[in-house]
Amino acid sequence: MERLSIAEREMSPCFLMTLFVALCRASPVYAGVDVKRALEAFHSTCLAHGPDFDRTTEAAGRLGWTPVAFGAFSDLSPIANVNDAKTWTTAADDTMPKGTIVEVTKGRLNGKAVQTCTVAMTDIDHEAFLKGFFTRTDAEKINENRDGTQISRLYILIAGGREQFVNLKFPASQTAEGSIVASSIADD
Repeated sequence: MERLSIAEREMSPCFLMTLFVALCRASPVYAGVDVKRALEAFHSTCLAHGPDFDRTTEAAGRLGWTPVAFGAFSDLSPIANVNDAKTWTTAADDTMPKGTIVEVTKGRLNGKAVQTCTVAMTDIDHEAFLKGFFTRTDAEKINENRDGTQISRLYILIAGGREQFVNLKFPASQTAEGSIVASSIADD
């Protein structure tokens, strides 16, 4: 399965923004997505125990998340060399905002076996999410890439007792309607 590298995907036209606007066609900016709830969804699913393919798969079944073919959202993966992947959309429940996309992968990054966990949410105040993320994790920013419509930031942090990388993608404009894509990456 051929994938674009992270840099190639970041340079592509705003695929994710277009996709999420299409999924939430007529929703007004920040329509009811509670930032604290969104941050907790990312933290509990992807950071608290690190990305965990099997644990997330089990939780998805228990919570009734709807499976989606990986190809539909393969660009959400923060790594290019994916060996195994599972993707779901969520219903409104206590763990996730409605319509959240959750994806876990197993693959290789720089020759190392890694697992990733991604949570993509639409119509969220991304500035408030970023502030809450930094306050909660005290992550250290190690890289940032910008284009006219999207910012991608890479952080390093310790969560769940292990070193993890977090990639956050969000609209370049503070007032833009759009999504936030939050991914954690850790050694397998």
